[in-house]
Amino acid sequence: MKQDFKSDFFELMKMIVESDSMAFSRFADGEANILKNNKIGNKDGWLYKKDKNLIFRADLRKSLLCTDPGFIYGISCTCCDRENHEFLLCHLKTKLENLTFSNLWVNANFPLFKEYFFKTLIASKKDIVICTNSKAKIKKLEELIPIKDFIPIPGNCVVFWEKHRDYVKALLDLKGSTYKNTIFLFAAGPLSEILIYELWLVNPNNILLDIGSSLDPFLFNRKSRSYHYENSEFANRTCVW
Repeated sequence: MKQDFKSDFFELMKMIVESDSMAFSRFADGEANILKNNKIGNKDGWLYKKDKNLIFRADLRKSLLCTDPGFIYGISCTCCDRENHEFLLCHLKTKLENLTFSNLWVNANFPLFKEYFFKTLIASKKDIVICTNSKAKIKKLEELIPIKDFIPIPGNCVVFWEKHRDYVKALLDLKGSTYKNTIFLFAAGPLSEILIYELWLVNPNNILLDIGSSLDPFLFNRKSRSYHYENSEFANRTCVW
């Protein structure tokens, strides 16, 4: 990664097709505030409570510490969130070449995402597994890309992880030991980062991608973020490192 908004996007597209071992884990304001033990949630229905959900925080912190080649972290940029950019940089252990933007799919890159992402997944000829909210409209997404498997996450992802942690880790062990050279797409709030790290530990010979809210118009039939609207401020923002 070169920490250039557009060239890093196309580098990830290339890696999806050519690599058989790659992860993209995204840490932004939500994840940073959990690490700071601040109460935080969002419109997608998850909520982290200060001093209560410490198991979730501990597992999220561990998922930030991978230094393996091919494990890419996206973090907040200075133009959108300088405070958390600096905070996350202080906690990462990996090399700069493994760092890029948490916003890589969105803002001014969202038109590129819509144009190239699905084409790239199909061109890779890899099986695709998606992990997201249990209410997602998977059949609508299947009109664009073939979905091999679906891992549903019901309700508040923070509470779900803390209540069912052992079962979910066992499920990831099953999926990770069963699938190889497969693309896993994650859209499960801050839980995505934990799941990506845990699945990487089971089997790094897959492509693991946090897609965040980028597929909300397809999965939930709603424009959930301002960048989904072409004339918004963020839709025209080219992020800088």
